Parts: sequence; structure tokens; C-alpha cells
Amino acid sequence: MRPAPFELPNKAKIAVSFFVALESFIKYSQYRRGGDKPDYASLAYGEFGGRVGIWRIMDILNKYGIKGTIDTNGLAAQKFPDAVKELHNAGHEIVAHGWANDISLDTLDPEKERQVIRETIAALESLTGKRPVGWVSPGHRITEHTFKYLVEEGIFWTGDIPSDEVPYHREIDGKPLVIMPRLDYANDLGLLFNPKNPPSVYLESYKAAFDLLYAEGEAGRPKVMDALVHAHIGGRAHIAGVFEQCIRYAKGFTDVWFCTKGEIARWYLERYVKKTN
Repeated sequence: MRPAPFELPNKAKIAVSFFVALESFIKYSQYRRGGDKPDYASLAYGEFGGRVGIWRIMDILNKYGIKGTIDTNGLAAQKFPDAVKELHNAGHEIVAHGWANDISLDTLDPEKERQVIRETIAALESLTGKRPVGWVSPGHRITEHTFKYLVEEGIFWTGDIPSDEVPYHREIDGKPLVIMPRLDYANDLGLLFNPKNPPSVYLESYKAAFDLLYAEGEAGRPKVMDALVHAHIGGRAHIAGVFEQCIRYAKGFTDVWFCTKGEIARWYLERYVKKTN
């Protein structure tokens, strides 16, 4: 069966979001994965995100009037509160992203998982004065309990499931949870960091996806897409430059809805579920 028709506000041909992970780590970052003892060089690589990378990315987003979706660890908010506050005050969406990025929910018992979710949300709310409505789990690793715990805390969208290319929802304890699909058309970790590709691969992948999806939108089948950078990886000059080129490329087209993930999820709820939180 063909996918059901999907529409966007103002007959947009495509919805585009720019996605930033602001992460902190307890033992090691993606730079060099280790064991039970802290790897201080690996941790230092991760620290670049809050010290340097997030500010560079914020400047790029603000330059083009783009409101980003910022996946934020609770520990990152605790360590870099000024960055989180400035992002929020500039209108970017602060999304809960677990407490630390090397703590996966699927390694925790159910009560500890619930505690981590609550503490992460509380840490972000305490800085911004606004409770986050979106959640993305570290490593996209979830359990059979995760969605229930998220709905209990007022979360109405999650970015953990790579099963579609437009939003859909699940009913969790009688409430809709919007699945904002994980897309990975442009992901600095998967495209550049792990395989050690040149930064140009990021832009090539983004353009290829954008062009096809935009054409489908022109044909009456609009889609959503994103570009993801991690502040400690994509906030470095050689990758931040291609991230900016992705923004410039999308800005060259008409009928593009530049939005946060939360704005897309809220539109979906209002248009297709007829209720929102």
C-alpha cells in the first residue's frame, strides 16, 4: 500500500530542520571509546562542543534566521548553562537528550531510566524556564518503557525511530506521541567522523536528498528532512563550513518551510490528530 498523503503548512514542498547535538560524557566521547575508566583525551574532545562548537553553530543559525533543534544532554546543560540559555533566548528548540551521552537508556533498570528522563527534563527546564516537549535518546537506544515515561513527563515527540520519512504517531496511555523519524541524510558522525570521509560528502548527501524530496514535494508528496551536526564534531571549522553551505543551498529554493522538529510535530498533531499538548 502506498503511503498516505501528507501535507505541510502553506502548501510547502518540503519541511527542513537543522539539528544540533550538544552532548557531554562521563567516561569517553566518540573520539575514542573506552572501558570503565575515564579517557581524558576523549572527554576533552567532547568538551569542544560546549566550549567552542555550539557557539560557532549558533552564530551560523542566527546568521540565516534559522531556528535550530538542539538535542541537549542534562549534563551538557549543567556544564554549559550560558550556551543553553542563549540558545533558548534566541528561539531555538531545546530538546532533551538523556543525562550524558555515554549513558544508554537500555542499560538501566526501569526505575533508573525513569529517573534519568525526569532529571534531564528538569535540568533543561531549570535553565530555560520552559519544559522541553521533544526527546531523543543517546544512541537512539530505548526500552519498552521509554515512551510511557516520556508521555508521563509531557513529551509529545521523539526522534528515536527510523521507520518512516514523515511524522506519524503512536497512542501511549491514551495520548499521542509523534514519531519524528530519524533520517540521517546528513549526519556528521555517520558520514564523516566514523568513516573519515572528507567534509564535502556531507554536502553531497544533503543535496542529493534535498533535490529528490523537493521534487516529490513539487509532485504533491511533500516530505521532511534535516541536517545533523554534533557540536563537538560538526562545530569544528571544516565541518561547520559545509553545514552552513547546506543552509545556503536550501535557502535558494521557494516554498521551503524552515522549522524546528517541535514545530513539525505540533503541526502534525493539529492537522492529523486534532489535539495538542
